[in-house]
Amino acid sequence: MSNRLNDTNSLITSTLRGGRGLFVWPKNRANPPRPELPLELYEFESCPYCRKVREVLSECDLEFVSRTSAKGSDSKREFVKSQSGRSQYPFLVDPNRGVRMLESEAIIDYVLEHYGPGRFKVERALSTWNTITSAVASAARLRSASVLTGFGRRDQPEQMLVLYQFEASPYCRKVRETMNMLNLDYLVRNVAKGSARRAELRAEGGRVMVPFLIDPNTSTRMYESDDICAYLIREYGDI
Repeated sequence: MSNRLNDTNSLITSTLRGGRGLFVWPKNRANPPRPELPLELYEFESCPYCRKVREVLSECDLEFVSRTSAKGSDSKREFVKSQSGRSQYPFLVDPNRGVRMLESEAIIDYVLEHYGPGRFKVERALSTWNTITSAVASAARLRSASVLTGFGRRDQPEQMLVLYQFEASPYCRKVRETMNMLNLDYLVRNVAKGSARRAELRAEGGRVMVPFLIDPNTSTRMYESDDICAYLIREYGDI
């Protein structure tokens, strides 16, 4: 797929979601949640249920560790099944509160209760429609459902990669998909519009632009989704 066609297709996916994950909730702009330890989300990019949770994390201005769990990521999938009894995603781990849980709607309730403005009745009433439109978005973007052959039990880099991004960005999606296919875990620093972390992004990279990747293993800092994807494949695509 050409870069331009890829960008257009990713933009369609964002459009189908109505910009969810683009803005931080007003309450969280004034008082952004900063738990001592980042939440961990076992998820994969093309899963419609995982997308719903990632959108809420973006809207809450929460950072989290993405434990990429596309098909073939054997060790992480085995962990989820050992903890929950099911191979089901997303699976949330909150080390700050000792919480481990399945089910996207339950996770959304939990995140909004403890790290957001609470869940509005209208949003809860529209949860079925939310799931349907997320499934349509997944159908429009059938990528990264599986890891590349041979990458299922890869060793993770010594230091975790960091990605400044927000969920609605079509360019960030391309990078997340590459991370999924390479079975790379990474720290997500959400910087949706209104995020208090945008000043941090400017200090780190010089611009408020996403995606922005930091790889502490190679002292690499870079913008531009296509450049980042090429870098990830070059650096971590040969095991």
